[in-house]
Amino acid sequence: MPEKIINGFSVVAYATQPEGRIPPRAFIETRRVPAKRGAAQDGADEGAQDNAQEPEGQAFEIFLSRRFRSTIEAMSAARNALDRIKTVDADGVPDPLPE
Repeated sequence: MPEKIINGFSVVAYATQPEGRIPPRAFIETRRVPAKRGAAQDGADEGAQDNAQEPEGQAFEIFLSRRFRSTIEAMSAARNALDRIKTVDADGVPDPLPE
């Protein structure tokens, strides 16, 4: 999956395989990049807290009106959309987000 770091968010592009009558689909996902912890903090309890605080990603389906013929075509469209994204707002919404 191609990835860009924009405004403290990891932005990735991916595509799904077709399932039955559902064609391949393209997605952009944003996830806040976790702040780096100091080396002095370690231990199992703190590690469990870090995992509990790991940010949830937001997935945005793109090109809803388009029907992709293959997963490769959907992935190519997702990569192209990722290249066009310039900013991510505080809520994790990329701009510009294709239809």
